[in-house]
Amino acid sequence: MRGADFEVPFTSGERTRCVIRGGALSSLDELATEVGLPGKGALIADEGLLSTRHGAALLRYGETRLGRLIARPVREERKSLGEAEAMCEALMDRGLGRDGFVVAVGGGVLTDLAGFAAAIYLRGVPWVSVPTTLLAQVDAGLGGKTGANLRGGKNLVGAFHQPRLVVCDPEALATLPVRELWSGLAEVVKCALLAPQEDADGLPLLERCERDLEDAALGKPGVLAALVAACLRMKARIVASDEREGGARAFLNLGHTVGHAIETATGYQRFTHGEAVALGLRAALRLSHGRKLLDVPSLQRALDLVARLKIGADRRLSADERGAALAALSRDKKARAGKVRFVLLAGLGGPRVEEASPDECARAVEASLS
Repeated sequence: MRGADFEVPFTSGERTRCVIRGGALSSLDELATEVGLPGKGALIADEGLLSTRHGAALLRYGETRLGRLIARPVREERKSLGEAEAMCEALMDRGLGRDGFVVAVGGGVLTDLAGFAAAIYLRGVPWVSVPTTLLAQVDAGLGGKTGANLRGGKNLVGAFHQPRLVVCDPEALATLPVRELWSGLAEVVKCALLAPQEDADGLPLLERCERDLEDAALGKPGVLAALVAACLRMKARIVASDEREGGARAFLNLGHTVGHAIETATGYQRFTHGEAVALGLRAALRLSHGRKLLDVPSLQRALDLVARLKIGADRRLSADERGAALAALSRDKKARAGKVRFVLLAGLGGPRVEEASPDECARAVEASLS
């Protein structure tokens, strides 16, 4: 199984090392030292990992400078300022000083929250991102977007705080439920539509997805390693040039505009994040075609791939839920002067951001559910 090891330099001067390596979950202490983090650490992990085969490896860090595991019961509905505060209290109880650092191990909710806690504790301490879900490895782990939800929507409070190190262990994905793997593959497909020619272990990323999507959903580490490395390299190029989402970084939100709105409208209870993104991709593709940006062959190729993403929830929304989704669209972080902005595709691999009218927003929501 091939991996990858590369560094991402940001315009701010920050640097993030990315390591994709089987078994890396057992080398966090050593890897932290290699990136210049010699002080005391605090390991914050999703408590659900303790019941997997990876629990023993995490508990062993109690005998190292990372100390006894801080296990947190995180999930989307607990992605709150209260949970970030609880993490900061745990760091204070641990006695973590300015020369310390945080290691965040878990899915995207955990890494977002623990990264946010690292950003605000003592006005900022370094941190290491160790995403253990496919969704987080290809999306939340890299880029420094940390934060929490408010009642009105996802990720409406947070900070940019670049991790010193991102560690992706493909073997950690073997314990994921099938639904979680499919959820992560929605983000992989998103990356393939944004950068279809990105090298994925000798094949263009889009072709790799078309060939290996179902094998990836079976948790095959070699296939997953190729997809994760390709997606991370693509994201690294974008975030390195646009650290705070002032331009091209917004392209990474392809499918997320409607996806986030659907998550909000259903109270984060029905769909996984990746399932909502898969629905949002359908909306973005249809809107791109409606604006004559995407020709029929490209549209059909993209829709055929998106249709292979399995959604384990009833996609029918009530009239009230549809209304709530449209209301959430108006509060989207990408909205400007009350106008909703969508990431569209001017051909596969040609993202652009355009404003949408209320009627187009309504049609986009309907297209996502059809």
